[in-house]
Amino acid sequence: MKRFFENALRCTVPLLSMATLGPLGAGAALAADAQPRDFMPAPAGTHLGLLYYLHGSSDTFVDSNGDEVPGSGLDTNIGIARYVYFFDVGDMRADINVVQPFGGLSDMSIGGAPLASDDFSLGDTSIVATFWPLNDPENNRYFAVATYLTLPTGEYDPNVASLGSNRWAVTVQPAYYFNIAPKWSVDVVGDVTIYGDNDDGPGGITIEKDPNFTALSWLNYHASDATTVSFGVSTTWGGEETWGGVDRGDSQVTTLRLAWSQMLNPTTQLVTELSTDVDAENTFKRDFGALLRLAKFF
Repeated sequence: MKRFFENALRCTVPLLSMATLGPLGAGAALAADAQPRDFMPAPAGTHLGLLYYLHGSSDTFVDSNGDEVPGSGLDTNIGIARYVYFFDVGDMRADINVVQPFGGLSDMSIGGAPLASDDFSLGDTSIVATFWPLNDPENNRYFAVATYLTLPTGEYDPNVASLGSNRWAVTVQPAYYFNIAPKWSVDVVGDVTIYGDNDDGPGGITIEKDPNFTALSWLNYHASDATTVSFGVSTTWGGEETWGGVDRGDSQVTTLRLAWSQMLNPTTQLVTELSTDVDAENTFKRDFGALLRLAKFF
């Protein structure tokens, strides 16, 4: 029975990380998250450095039938270092960026059974390229397509939950940002992630993973040129894993989000975000999530 719960937990870790970020497992999930107005490009030649801290806590695991499993819990504390460079390709704005998560998972249990987890590990590195087919600052309209290549560089142990996934992943993420009123704007973001196989699952089995999908929207109120308050909702679904030929079911998480974006000076931005999961299936349902992000343009 304990082995069953350990295997079930390994299945939930990538989606849990996605919900915790809310991200930008671990790996592709962390990288591909988006905060308000992320798809407004900076001028060509701009460098951008970002540091994230993400915390999540859960005392609820929801099984594939939608039932809560008593005696379950998980805490996450994850950092992300990110570098972005903006440039032009002909008349089109573009960027290239590198995302490196790190941190840990702790106090894991399902059904009262403690589960092995790594309190600190390096996650999978993602390399990202973004292009803006529509870059219209005059009318405040932007359409971008980001592509993420997530490498299996993170620390991995098939019997210990950590931020490493031991598989390649590719994420394609289109996004559209536009104004709906002088002080109001909207972000609409979607993504699909396609995964390679993990050939080193528990007992040496192969773990396959179906594509995973996310839809995210932010409604932004611009209180001033320096301050934005945003209300968001995101839904993630799919990603069914097959362990040695045995299907383990899809997972789904729906999250409500509230964010505050503040320009501390012309080149420094602070974003704070609070979130909670309102629905979950075949994964942990997060009671509380928090994000802090510091961005510096140079």
